[in-house]
Amino acid sequence: MAKLTLTFFDATRGVAIPNVDVEVQKIHDGNWQTIAEMVSDLNGDISVIAEDANGDLSGYYEVTAHIGSYFLTAGYALPTLKFIDVIPIRFGISDADADTTISISITPYGYSFLAK
Repeated sequence: MAKLTLTFFDATRGVAIPNVDVEVQKIHDGNWQTIAEMVSDLNGDISVIAEDANGDLSGYYEVTAHIGSYFLTAGYALPTLKFIDVIPIRFGISDADADTTISISITPYGYSFLAK
């Protein structure tokens, strides 16, 4: 069964980010539908399987990752208003049967992601 995996990584310290609250939405019949609410594991991963996505992983997604609390608990010196607090990522998956991994590298002041 196909799987979508997201991996959260602290690019400053070179470590995985556990305990990130993540909401995964997918467009279904023209509307955004929440298909998963998860917390990243000790490896910084969450996984969504096709069964969670109405049996088909192809389609458009929006992932919302609440990362700001990680930087506070990790001991970063941050301004009162965090520059990076919530990360929204929108993407599409064409192949319903392919495993997709998205690696998200984050610092307190920026992020990037790479799909494979």
